[in-house]
Amino acid sequence: MTHQRGRTGLRRAFWAALVLASVGVTSPAVRAAEPSSTQVEGYVVALENGDVVVDVAGKRGAAVGDVIELWRPLELRHPVTKKLVKDRFRIGSLRLTQVRDALSLARPEGKLARPPEAGDVVVLHRAALEKVEPTKEPSGPPTAIVAPSAPTSQPSDPDEAEVSRLFDALKNSDVPTRIAAYDDYVRRHPDGRFAAVLWEESAQLRRLLQLEREGAGPEPISAASFAPPKTALAGVPLSIGVELRGPARGAVLHSRNAGEVAYASTPLQAAGHDYWVTEIPAGRVRAPGLEMFIEATDAAGKAVSVVGSADEPQKVDVERIPAPTPPLRPEATASVWTDYADYNRMKGNDRVWQTEGFVGMRFDDEGVRALRTGFGVFRGVGGSLEELDEQGKSGRKVGLTYGYLEGEYAFSSFTALVVRGVVGLKDDGVAGGAQGLVRLGSDKTTNLMIGGEVLGGIGLRGITQLELKTFERVPILFRTEVTNQPAGTSVSEDEVRPETPNALPQDTSTQKGEVGARAIIQVGYEVMPGLVVAGRGSYQGRTIKHAGPGFGGAVTYTW
Repeated sequence: MTHQRGRTGLRRAFWAALVLASVGVTSPAVRAAEPSSTQVEGYVVALENGDVVVDVAGKRGAAVGDVIELWRPLELRHPVTKKLVKDRFRIGSLRLTQVRDALSLARPEGKLARPPEAGDVVVLHRAALEKVEPTKEPSGPPTAIVAPSAPTSQPSDPDEAEVSRLFDALKNSDVPTRIAAYDDYVRRHPDGRFAAVLWEESAQLRRLLQLEREGAGPEPISAASFAPPKTALAGVPLSIGVELRGPARGAVLHSRNAGEVAYASTPLQAAGHDYWVTEIPAGRVRAPGLEMFIEATDAAGKAVSVVGSADEPQKVDVERIPAPTPPLRPEATASVWTDYADYNRMKGNDRVWQTEGFVGMRFDDEGVRALRTGFGVFRGVGGSLEELDEQGKSGRKVGLTYGYLEGEYAFSSFTALVVRGVVGLKDDGVAGGAQGLVRLGSDKTTNLMIGGEVLGGIGLRGITQLELKTFERVPILFRTEVTNQPAGTSVSEDEVRPETPNALPQDTSTQKGEVGARAIIQVGYEVMPGLVVAGRGSYQGRTIKHAGPGFGGAVTYTW
C-alpha cells in the first residue's frame, strides 16, 4: 500500500507541474485528481497448460502483475418461490503474467476455493483519474485545468504539441513502455520545458515498478518454450529439452509406455540459463507409444506442472525399427507342358501335338522381371478344308523343333511386356519365329495376357490367356487362340510329305489351311510347396463340322 500511495501522490504532482509549466502559472491553487475505483469485468476463456486465459487485456487497461478477482457465477431456481436466482461467489484471485491486446495469461494468486473453469467471471479494479476541477485565482477569472492526456484543443506551442501527442500515443500502455517513451523524449529534448518533469516521472515509475515486483514475489514457473517430439524409434534413446520461465530449482520428466499405469521419473539437468535437458533411456522407448509430462520445483520445493500433466500427458508415437532381412534371391522355375488338339472329329488329318519346356529366373516386380529359355517340339498334320473334306486328299505333315529365349520387362507392378525369339529346324531347313504378349497384373496374382505368335512354315496364332489365382493351391488357366496352324502356309508338291501311307504328292493337300479357334482350360493342384501338377482340356475347330477335342497336361516346380 505504501508504494501505491506514493504512485498516487507522484501522479498528482506530475500532472500539476506539467500543466502549470505549459500555461506559465507559477502559484495557482490546484486541486489534483482524486483516485476512484474503476471496475473492468471479463471472463475466463480457456485453460492452457496451467495458465488461465482471460479476456481482460491491454486494450481494457490491464498490465502485467495486476491481480484480478475470480468469481464463479451461479444460476439456481428457488425451491419455494420457483424464481430463477442468479448470483456469483468469489473463489480466489489471479495474477496476470502475460498481457496482450485481446487476451491475457494468468496464474492463481494464493489458494483457490475451486479450480478455475471457462466461463468464470474475472474483475479488475484499477484507479482512474478524474478531471481536475476549475480553480479560481484570487484576482482573476477561473482557470480550468484539464489532464493533458485528453487535450480539448491542439496546443499552439511546439513543446506542448509534442507532449500532447506523446500522451495520446501512450494510452493503454504498460509501465515499461511509458518509461521508455519518457526517457526517449528527455534524450531528444534535454533542455525542453517538460524534460525535468518527465525525467522525474520516469524515475518514480521505475521505483514503483520495482516495488510492485518485490511485493508480487518471484515469477511463477512455466514453460517458455517446448517442442514435443512427434515420433520416436523403439529402442533408441529420446532426448528432451525445455526452456523454463521463473526461478526453477529443478525439473523432472515422468514417462510411461502404453499399458503401464505408473510413471517412471527421470531428472532433468541444467544446460545453460533457463534450459533443462534429459534423455529417456532406450529401454523406456517402446512401441506403440510413450506418454510424458514435466514438473519443475520452485524455491520452496513445490512441484509445478509445466508441460502436460499426469491426467493430460504429452503423447509420442513410437515406431518399431524394421528388422534386417536377407536380400531376396531370384526365384527359379522349371516347367514342361504337352498338348494334343484335333480339329476334324478325330480323323487324324488336321491335328497338332506340341510340347514345350523351359527354365527361368524371376528377379523383381519392376524392371527386368524374368528371363526364360526353353525348347519346343511341334508336330502336326493339316491342309485346306477343300482338299481334306471335299477332295478327300491326305493331310500333309508339318514339323518344327525349336529353341527360344524369352524376357519379361515390367513397366510397373501392373503392366509388363513378354517377348520371345524362336529359332528352329524343319525337314528342309532352318525357320524362325517370335511371340509377344502384354501382361496386365502381377504374375504372382490373377493376371491377363494378350498377344500373338508367328512360326516359320507353321503359321500364325493370336492368344488371350487369363491366369486365375483366387483359390489357394489351385491355379486355373483359361486360354483362347485364333490360329491357322499347323498348315498355315502353302507348299509345293516337291516339298510336301503325305500323311497317308503310299499317298502320292498329287494326292496330298498343299494349300494353306483355314483359320480356326481354340478354347482351353487348365486346372492345377499344388501337391507340395512349389510343385504344381495340372491337367488340361480343349475344344477347337475350323467350321461347325470340322472340329474336335483336345487334352494335355503340365508340371511346374518353383524354388
